[in-house]
Amino acid sequence: MCTPEERAAVLALTRATSDRPWHHTSRVVTGRRSAKALMDGDFTGLDEDDRAHAIHVVTRLRPGDLTWAGHLIAAMRAEGVHLVTVLDESYPGNLYDAYNRQPVLWIRGRLSAQDLRAVAVVGERDAGHAVQAARALARAGSTVVAGLRSDLDAAVHEAALACGGRTIAVLAGGIASPAGLGQYATVAKEIATGGAVVSPFWPDTMPSDETSALSRVVISGLAGSLYVVDGRDNGLSQRQAEVALDHGTHVFVPHSLHQTQQWVATVGFRGGITVVQDIDDLTRQTVNLIDMCRQTTTF
Repeated sequence: MCTPEERAAVLALTRATSDRPWHHTSRVVTGRRSAKALMDGDFTGLDEDDRAHAIHVVTRLRPGDLTWAGHLIAAMRAEGVHLVTVLDESYPGNLYDAYNRQPVLWIRGRLSAQDLRAVAVVGERDAGHAVQAARALARAGSTVVAGLRSDLDAAVHEAALACGGRTIAVLAGGIASPAGLGQYATVAKEIATGGAVVSPFWPDTMPSDETSALSRVVISGLAGSLYVVDGRDNGLSQRQAEVALDHGTHVFVPHSLHQTQQWVATVGFRGGITVVQDIDDLTRQTVNLIDMCRQTTTF
């Protein structure tokens, strides 16, 4: 069980990781299985590279960082936001398996064991198709994962919620930043009621190209598979598909996208992409994939 002190220690170490991607700190924390131990100079079980990173981060800690972290956690809890770290049992299983998992997630709402059945839906223009996919996936029992930066994203969440489904919204900014929600604050409130709004950033972080790129990592990491509705060459959908394939997350695309966009074949030349004929085929294939993964998982 992760204690409040351990959560504060993870947050403090994350703050001290200012010159490398945060997932390096995730790796050393999970490798040692204790952020407090790292802060105390105990690097037992870490290999040479991870040990060097841990020492570097710990030496950058400042007096009062642990207290600061505890105060931030308490302040966010007062606003209805809780912190989940890589040491928490409630850290999402799909994301935990990603090599670039983030050390902390700020969450409004709740995560669920059902989220292992999550399918991410991304697209650029065809909101009607995205809505159909979200509705069908929700009715099939899948949690629907999407960003919350466009009208299409919002429509995906609303469609799944309208038929009693569950969704997770991944923000490209801080969970307490008005700019992180923008015009979709009302939708975010609805999502949090029965699902979760998630941010891997400091609560007051403004959205940027850099945070958008990292939010794609979290979207892919939270999902067991990804459905790409549409997307142009080198567009947002392609970038999301590339991140998913890098994680080993299976990607589904409609036949029309495969026929008209060369990037689909280019990014999927090593496999990992399945072309579906229609929405019914999509739900059938995603359910089959989940069942197959369950059968091949050993404990």
